[in-house]
Amino acid sequence: MKVCPQCGTQMEDDAVFCDNCGTKLPEAGVTPSPASSPVAGDLTCPQCGASIVPGEAYCDNCGAALASVPVEPVAPVAQPAAVYPSAGPPAAPPPPVAAITTCPRCGASVNPGDVFCDNCGAALGAVSVAQPTVQPYLVVQASGARLAFPPGKAEILIGREDPVSNVFPEIDLSPHGGDDAGISRRHAKITIQGNQCFIEDMNSTNYTFVNKQKLAPGVRHPLNDGDEVRLGRMVLTFHK
Repeated sequence: MKVCPQCGTQMEDDAVFCDNCGTKLPEAGVTPSPASSPVAGDLTCPQCGASIVPGEAYCDNCGAALASVPVEPVAPVAQPAAVYPSAGPPAAPPPPVAAITTCPRCGASVNPGDVFCDNCGAALGAVSVAQPTVQPYLVVQASGARLAFPPGKAEILIGREDPVSNVFPEIDLSPHGGDDAGISRRHAKITIQGNQCFIEDMNSTNYTFVNKQKLAPGVRHPLNDGDEVRLGRMVLTFHK
């Protein structure tokens, strides 16, 4: 008698397939090899569970048709993303160029975009302004009079006008009580460099003070907005 290796049913010696499950029976005297346990991911025969090779039409163990056995697709191997050398952060845009507001030759006000000065005819197109030009002024604390600096001037002399001595300061303090306050004819000088102003005493008779600090003659001292400037006995306030 033959024994079906799949379901254990006994069959006649001349039987080729099991009448119970249809499994192909081994020849008489041949002991069937047990089907190996399927490995995770391998294809197995749906009839007897034996491992099969993808693409075979019949199971080598039981003869079951394998045409309908699905073949598991192989997942594609993820390719590493291409790495390119970094070009670095984007370049910062160039700083804007300040519009010209005064003529560099005569100091007259001009409109942005003008090519020539309406006052003196100087060409404005080639003039590049690296930073805003300060418009400083002084305020006489006793009267509140505002003393504007002449535009386009890099050095401003402060004192008292004296035609006899040929002294004509840019800021004349004579109309504001300069004589009584002890203002010298050439008392102090303010220098403008870019966006910063400096003041120095011109060896005056009654000295120059900034925020109550006495200045040494000929030594420049920086001025900040709101600083108190005292020339002799006259007190002023500096503003940009």
